[in-house]
Amino acid sequence: MSDDIPLETLFVLLAILIALSAFFSGTETALMRVNKYRIRHLSRKGNKSAILAEKLLKKPEKLIAFILFGNNLVNFIAASIVGVVSMEIGGPTGVIIGTVLLTIIVLLFAESAPKTIAALFPEKIALPASRIYYPLVKLMGPFLAFINFFTNIVLKILGTKPDNSDEKLSIEELKTLINEGMTKTSVDRQRIMMGVLNLGNITVEDIMLPHNEIIGIDLNNTNKNNRKIIEGNFHSSLPVYEDVLDNIKGILNLNMFLKEIDLGSYDNQLIINYMKKPYFIPEKAALSQQLVEFKKNNQKVGFAVDEYGNIQGLITIEDIFEEIVGDYLEETKKLNKEIMPKKVDDYFIVNASSNIRVLNKIMNWKIPIDEAKTINGAILENLGYIPEVDAEFTLGNYLISIISTKENAVETIKIKDIKGDYQLKVVS
Repeated sequence: MSDDIPLETLFVLLAILIALSAFFSGTETALMRVNKYRIRHLSRKGNKSAILAEKLLKKPEKLIAFILFGNNLVNFIAASIVGVVSMEIGGPTGVIIGTVLLTIIVLLFAESAPKTIAALFPEKIALPASRIYYPLVKLMGPFLAFINFFTNIVLKILGTKPDNSDEKLSIEELKTLINEGMTKTSVDRQRIMMGVLNLGNITVEDIMLPHNEIIGIDLNNTNKNNRKIIEGNFHSSLPVYEDVLDNIKGILNLNMFLKEIDLGSYDNQLIINYMKKPYFIPEKAALSQQLVEFKKNNQKVGFAVDEYGNIQGLITIEDIFEEIVGDYLEETKKLNKEIMPKKVDDYFIVNASSNIRVLNKIMNWKIPIDEAKTINGAILENLGYIPEVDAEFTLGNYLISIISTKENAVETIKIKDIKGDYQLKVVS
């Protein structure tokens, strides 16, 4: 062979083959590593290279088969040339030296370097490479199908089979993508997207206004008292009931009512003409589903009921929006300010009626949430009784000390974050 072809020509051919091997290795890494969602986005915008790359990646088994075929072909030819040239120059010893040198060169310049570069800049390499690969893969379609046929037989023997389903991301994977894939300049946008994803894990019960905190209009109350309630209210709607909240009659749209009625001539009977039917929702409903239901039924306020139909709380569509975008309503900011714990030495003074989720959010705490939604509920749930003043116990990684109680509930507590495995029994 070397008698027919000059050594210079063989060395040039060898360099071309090593370059081709580097091309196959680098583009394989780039195409397998490239962000498929970024490629899909560019494809939707009309980028021709992205369109071809997306088509290739829909059938990766054909692409991989072509790349492996090409890479192995050029490497085997290169090895043959090195064998011939080495034998011509140095005999059997030259073959050994040539094989070692080829292995080192291929490892450094045709494997390690191109794959590292491709891993760092996958999109820049994958997009132009797709213009080369797409027509070649199309042309060699029958041959590649033949290779994949035998590959699938081997996989079947090993008890596995290829998964042709489109790649899907779970909610947790999406959260990781948002947390790690967005820049620091997108903090607000990141928070909103995380809020949307978290809606499926939060129920109506978690964020509703509890039954005992709902302010409404009792039709059996005096006109004077009800007028004061309307004047001092900062919500856009008020429940209307008789005697007790469970005997609900409707929901009053205050904006419309105050536009047409002079409070100076207020009368309870006027309310009846401006009431809407109450809208009831299950307290265990996920916020993601409830947002859809609010839109579907054209509602903005719902009464959360338990399995027996008793009213447990109230939720508005604004409450759900605030879970997504944060506290944008002045009344919510005011309420959160009121429950903000006050720091005294190493402790924080907390109102025991405070919602645990809200506390965790505004204080960046991790108080565990089980069935109970308030601090008082968590204390009673864990202890099984109303503790005495100065009783201490742990709730998760937090040391809690009782400051004041009343007959049926804990009123005020001290809370402190503790580290390690320190456990403290209840002290009466």
